[in-house]
Amino acid sequence: MFVATTTHRHRWPAAIRRTLSALVPLGAMAMIGYLVLTRGSALLGALAAVPPWVLAAAVGAHLLTLTLRTEAWRTVLRAAGGERVEPVVAHAANAGAFLAGTVQGQAAMPARVALLRRFGGERAPTVAQVALGDAPIVMFEVCAAAVLAAVGSTAVGLIPDWAPWVMFGGAFAILAALRLLYGRFRDRKLAAGLSVLAQPGMRNRLALIVAGFTAMAFLRTLVVMVGFDLPSDPAHVCLVLFTMGAVGLLPLGIGTGPASMVAALGGTTSLVTATAAGMVVSAATVLAVLIYAAAVWAWRTALARAATPQPASL
Repeated sequence: MFVATTTHRHRWPAAIRRTLSALVPLGAMAMIGYLVLTRGSALLGALAAVPPWVLAAAVGAHLLTLTLRTEAWRTVLRAAGGERVEPVVAHAANAGAFLAGTVQGQAAMPARVALLRRFGGERAPTVAQVALGDAPIVMFEVCAAAVLAAVGSTAVGLIPDWAPWVMFGGAFAILAALRLLYGRFRDRKLAAGLSVLAQPGMRNRLALIVAGFTAMAFLRTLVVMVGFDLPSDPAHVCLVLFTMGAVGLLPLGIGTGPASMVAALGGTTSLVTATAAGMVVSAATVLAVLIYAAAVWAWRTALARAATPQPASL
């Protein structure tokens, strides 16, 4: 009886999470749909007024972000014993993960691991070796997010002064704990993904790469905000970028851009302009992912053709 009651109680949090995961994206899509229906002409006018170079520059910045994200993952793989993984294999696996993440963010990591095994074959690290590989990257990203929060808090008073310090302290504490965990279980394959933290050269390389793709994301956001004549000082750009990181944890898909812009700037600027700017950010993200995937596919195809023996000419 007690076991049945406990099981029944444990079902409630899971049911609430499933309900919220369905309602949140529906709510965001409903908001965008409402704006399209009620202010469609103004929204289209705001989109049409943006110079083409804004979208082109945003796509270019996000392409660099995707490339650097793959290099971050390659750094973790190399530290975990994946030196034999060819660059094209890592980029191909990540391209598939980016495509999956465009639809559903939680699908990116399983897709990346599955595609790495498929494209890399016997030379690819095992699932156990890369299972914890995202943890160091995520923690360095939290450190970068703390910097964004610290700068963004000067634009509005919504972010408490202590929040960035808590994020920094929490990230450093977790990184230290992961380093100790690796030292304790270094002989087990499951800990291989944490080995980058025990190698100073690889660890510093990973930190620089995370800083690099954070800077590219900042540039993409800045370009779009300038194009829409939104507040584009460093504090507001950091605020929007930090909000995108927080909202990106929700299952919104391509609705992340508009929802983040409205959440960060809706109280200080036109709701229509903020929504249009967010739509351009989402469009640039999707276009960059498609271009990146197509480029990697062409790269793999060219390498495959070069490796295929040509018939001797008569």
